Order: sequence, then C-alpha cells, then structure tokens
Amino acid sequence: MIGTCGFAYPEWRGRFYPPELGPPGWLRFYAESFTALELDGTFYRPPAPAVVAGWAEQLPERFALAAKVPRTITHELRLAGDEAVAMLHAFAGLLAPLGDRLFAVLLQLPPSLTAAEGARRLERLLASRPAWLPIVVEVRHRSWYEDWLPELLEREEAGLARVEKAGGPGWSRPVPMEWTGPVRYGRLLGDREELPEIGRKVRDLSPALDRWAAVAGAEAAQGRDVAIFVNNRYEGAGFVTAAELRRRAGQPVPDPRELWPAPPLPGLELDELE
Repeated sequence: MIGTCGFAYPEWRGRFYPPELGPPGWLRFYAESFTALELDGTFYRPPAPAVVAGWAEQLPERFALAAKVPRTITHELRLAGDEAVAMLHAFAGLLAPLGDRLFAVLLQLPPSLTAAEGARRLERLLASRPAWLPIVVEVRHRSWYEDWLPELLEREEAGLARVEKAGGPGWSRPVPMEWTGPVRYGRLLGDREELPEIGRKVRDLSPALDRWAAVAGAEAAQGRDVAIFVNNRYEGAGFVTAAELRRRAGQPVPDPRELWPAPPLPGLELDELE
C-alpha cells in the first residue's frame, strides 16, 4: 500500500485534482487513485466526530488510512502521565468509526525526546492503549537506536516506522534498525527549507525508490502488511513520487487525468505527471 503524507494541498489543484474540483471533493478523488493515506492534520488537532464520519463516508472499504497522534501527547506532554494515556484513548475513540480502514496511528516522537527521558513513558503509553489500536512509533533522537527498542515494540505489539529523509543533516538514510511489529510502515520525507516547492517533481531519487519497492515487495511476499507514505518534500510532489513507487513495485499506476471530468484548462503545466 502506497500513498502520500496528506492530501489537501492547493498546489495539487490543476495538476492532480481537476481545476474545477473544490476541497470538499479532494479526498474522494484521491481515493480513486491511491489506496493509502497518512493524515497529517490530526497531528495539530484531534478531528471532530463529523469530520471522521465524512472520511468514513468518502473512503472505500478497502483503504489504508494512517493518522498522526496529536502533538499534545508527543510534544507537549512528551508521553508522560495519565493525561497522555487518556488523550490517546480519546483519540482512538474518535477514529473508531473508520473500522478496518484505520491501518495505524503514528506516534511521532520529537527530536528532543531522548530514550533516557522517554523509554519508560513510551512503554507505559503503549501498554495502556486500547487493545484494538494499531500503533507505529517514529523516533527522531539517535539514543533510541538500540536493540532494546525493537524488543520493547515487539512485546507491546507496536510497529517501528522506518524513515528516509532526503537532505538535511543526519537524515540521509533510513533508521538503522529492522522493521518490527504487526505492520510495516515507511515514510519518505524531505526538508521544507531545502525544497519549498510542492507542486511538481524537482529532483530524482530513483535509486532510493528502487530500494524501497524491493523491500516492500519482500515484506508483502511474506504476508505482512506494508504501507509507505511520501511527502511533498522528498522529490517535490508527493502524488508523483507515490505513483512512481507504485510502478516500481509492480502495482497499477494511477493517472488522475483520466478521472478529470473535462480536458485540462489551457496553460496548465502537467509535465510532472509524465
């Protein structure tokens, strides 16, 4: 399963989304091209019940939706205490209407959270979460890169997100640990300051895509669920990179233009889709 990090980008309008289609129709259109999506907005605030109901109504039954855990839990509370546990339960309750479409929630730890500060907090939070909630952890401080972390996650039936960030000091290669847990979760990211343009592909990372496609294929061949999400800073347009990764993985490649209700308007630049 391959998709993008987020979908509600005005820069995609006229390139991925039809020019005539407004934001209310973007999610349904996205789901006609991709089978997976990582929601970024949930990191900034928990969704309202009506919003979740809208997601459930617009998405097909066979779809993998991931949602980032609110930053209040990870960055403000720093995983600590009963309040973090209660908020995670409340977040899970909001997402419950998605049913099997909820692939996982992503617990993205802040770069400043060391293992010394956060390891016991993480273990307690994972052990206290709703039993049905699939969860994946992304660490961003190198003190977590030890053998005990996969063992902890395996014990708590949580996954480890493997991340590759193009550009930026210290983030030029994937986390140097193996995937663990019931789901395989990958993220291909880029640096906002280095690559501010998000409407088109501006650099080529084909060797990395070949590597990710091969790894994902090997995991899927063993019957494991695999999801890889790409953001707009990795190559310059998440939907272009995700489509290319699908092609390299031997999956059908979406062509959003075939779903447009009318020919492109004059002057639109569509070369990034070719």
